[in-house]
Amino acid sequence: MEEECVEPNEVTYISMLKACSSITALEQGKHMHAQIIQKGLESNLSIGNALIDMYSKCGSICDAHTMFHRMFNVDVISWSSLIGGYAKHNNYHSALGAFLCMQEMNIEPNGITYLSVLSACSHAVLFAEGCYHFKCMAETHSIWPTLEHYNALVDIIGRSGRLDAAEDLIETLPFGGPNYAGWTSLLDSCRLHGEVSRGKECFDRIVSIEDRDALGYVLMSSIYAKVGLWDDFRKIEDLRKCANLVKKPAKAYIEVDSSIHEFIVDDNSHPQIHEVYMKLSSLDLRMRELGYIPQQRLDSFPVKEVAAFCGHSEKLAIAFGLISTPEGTTVRVAKNLRVCTDCHNSVKLISKIERREIIIADAYQIHHFREGDCCCKDEYA
Repeated sequence: MEEECVEPNEVTYISMLKACSSITALEQGKHMHAQIIQKGLESNLSIGNALIDMYSKCGSICDAHTMFHRMFNVDVISWSSLIGGYAKHNNYHSALGAFLCMQEMNIEPNGITYLSVLSACSHAVLFAEGCYHFKCMAETHSIWPTLEHYNALVDIIGRSGRLDAAEDLIETLPFGGPNYAGWTSLLDSCRLHGEVSRGKECFDRIVSIEDRDALGYVLMSSIYAKVGLWDDFRKIEDLRKCANLVKKPAKAYIEVDSSIHEFIVDDNSHPQIHEVYMKLSSLDLRMRELGYIPQQRLDSFPVKEVAAFCGHSEKLAIAFGLISTPEGTTVRVAKNLRVCTDCHNSVKLISKIERREIIIADAYQIHHFREGDCCCKDEYA
């Protein structure tokens, strides 16, 4: 567009900010922000809301907060974006504080706002608070819950370990038709709590609703792997392959020197892949010295020796970031799927060994790794 001398407008910048947020391209997002200021468009409400969303999804909630307070006018979308950002960053208290402040300023929440609030409760595994806010939707604000709200409640109840109640809720929802998202949410809670029998029931429900999606198979195989039922793991994997269902390929993105680098599992295509694997090998030795025992990858069968530097896409991206950026700088990675438990545990150690903050924005939330800890408290690993 610039080479053709076509002037960008509001829609152009909103689209570009969305593109930056999808792969945590924070520096390019900041470059867009600078152009927006230069063209006098920062006061545009829609662009301001897009900037809040971009900074939040790029793992910079402080910049999202700053942008929110720079805006001359804010609306329910602005508040919802900020609350949703806090939820993604596993900061329930800030999300609730923003929600209360919003109401004090006489801005009525809408259904999207409540989805963000319920998401915050789910991320923090706050059962009582989640149920309270769900109840307040209709009683205080006359917002009738949709299927999405009910499924968010299913997630809150399931993640708190109340699997019976979560299943009862799905069975009695006031909506007709199959509830694929609800059963998938409950299956994921079964994965979290190692509930094999109920997980199999959820899996059967999911397959009866949608038999052309690999997600149910992936979650069920994860449950079997978690509890060491490798024969059942093999059977589920064979069923998936017989059905010709392909897992969504895991991809990770990292921005270095204003360029985006993409990695896939066991990638060998990157021009610096040799240095990347050398870095991972070095980290593997240092982690083992600290007593780390890598877990079995879920895309393979048990073996006697498991490499901690397995070629998962996020590990490759992180290693590339470590060798390509100055010491002490933050490493930001975007992943299109959930970070696996082994990678999550590994990155905690890597953040401690390298004395770096590492941020991974996966499909579920944004993980901040510092000094061996993660902001999610291991709840979403």
